[in-house]
Amino acid sequence: MLFFALAMAGGSLWLVTPEDFWWQLKIGDLIRQTGTIPQNGIFSATQANTPFFYQSWLAEVVFSWLYQLGDLVANLQLRNLLLISSYGLLLWHCLRRVKGNSRAALLGILFSVIVAFDSWQVRPQMFAWLLFAATFVIISEVATERWSIKALSALPLIEILWVNLHSSFTLGPLLVGIAALGAMLDRRRDHPDAPIYPTMRALWIASGVMLATSLINPRGWGVWVEGWSMLTALFSPAVLSEQASPLTTLSNPVSQLMLAVLLVAVVTLLVIWQKMRSADLLIISVLALLTLTGAHYQIWFGMVAGPIIAEALVRRGRLKLIKRNPAAPKAVAVLAIACAVIGLLVQPIIRIWLPLPEALNGATGNLTHAELASGSTPIQAVEFLQANQPNQAYFNDMGYGSYLIWKAGEQLPVFIDPRVELYPREQWNEYSCIMAGKDWERLLAKYSLDTILIDRELGNDLVRAVQTNPAWQELYADQQSLIFKRTAQAAQASNQPVSCPATN
Repeated sequence: MLFFALAMAGGSLWLVTPEDFWWQLKIGDLIRQTGTIPQNGIFSATQANTPFFYQSWLAEVVFSWLYQLGDLVANLQLRNLLLISSYGLLLWHCLRRVKGNSRAALLGILFSVIVAFDSWQVRPQMFAWLLFAATFVIISEVATERWSIKALSALPLIEILWVNLHSSFTLGPLLVGIAALGAMLDRRRDHPDAPIYPTMRALWIASGVMLATSLINPRGWGVWVEGWSMLTALFSPAVLSEQASPLTTLSNPVSQLMLAVLLVAVVTLLVIWQKMRSADLLIISVLALLTLTGAHYQIWFGMVAGPIIAEALVRRGRLKLIKRNPAAPKAVAVLAIACAVIGLLVQPIIRIWLPLPEALNGATGNLTHAELASGSTPIQAVEFLQANQPNQAYFNDMGYGSYLIWKAGEQLPVFIDPRVELYPREQWNEYSCIMAGKDWERLLAKYSLDTILIDRELGNDLVRAVQTNPAWQELYADQQSLIFKRTAQAAQASNQPVSCPATN
């Protein structure tokens, strides 16, 4: 109970961030209006005719439907329900693995949470949380024969939803295939927990069926091609931080926690590996390796690492840290009830009626329940830009591009936005140079840009460069955003290489 109370309270503090929600909402609106999925980079001033595949089209439709039903409140409430359901399922699975040892289970779920708490945004990935957790739980329960192989019949249905909701659908067949391989290895090494032959065969069949059902989407096999292209595309970590390895972002507290959990997993499993099932060892190893290549795998690593580490700690017979605990004292029960009440009060459907401290609210401006949107959402700045349209094209912060698409996509097509794979690497390199204040005048002239909409903090290098240039005038300023306009002759575009080096 205490876990759910803390999850409701803590998870609800994550407001709607602008980067990966608003443009998806706009595409969902468009799909519902036209009945078709767009095929190109609409709302982009630079890549409008470039082919683009909207992998998460179903998530976008759900966002649009929920927004019509209850604006940000409905979308944020669904995020909270998916969050609690996903980690609640993992906690239940931990308790099954450790035979009711609640301390070990809570320690395991803590490992799952601390590597992923910065990935709880309102974005298509949130639909995959429960699907991933359910897939992992089903194959684990079936492989240990606590569940009948009939439970595997749910996996194809999960995959059909998953492939149309989020690009992480590739992890479904991968998890089941690893479980089948682990079952085969355990039978060969006469592991005491090795499943019977029919179970092993059912896991192999389920893996193949999941792979086949992943083709039930608007692009068929093309989703795998698109997924591979995205995985192999190289972007600067400054542009796409999720592609950065935790090893290269050691100053980030979440990266530090991730590596600490990984160290615990390695040490624990090295000691106890002979008692663990091969599937668990393979799954945690594969997800760990993937996470070391990019931070966007951290949430998935955490979901498998928590239950596996918890079971490993309990199986270590001489370990005295985790003991079967007595019934919770009254003080813990009172604390759980208090946290549950707080958790309920900060749920979106309730908090919008409460006078919460300003620090717990988000943006301000002409947007229904703007307090549920992150303070980095440029509501007022975009309204000013709409009322004072640039004479030419304009430059915008990447994160702002998402809200711009939703609010003014037809009126003010963006220079760049979070649809990362839509834009060529050369343009991302130029964007990085402009944001760094390097050769920015000539690059803006190359695209005939005479207006800049920028985040004060993220674009501080560019802001300093523009503020010292007399050819540019500040038109708008608030606590978060700035708008500049060129009032004099800009640096001329040239075919010569820019002085800013390309970033990889």
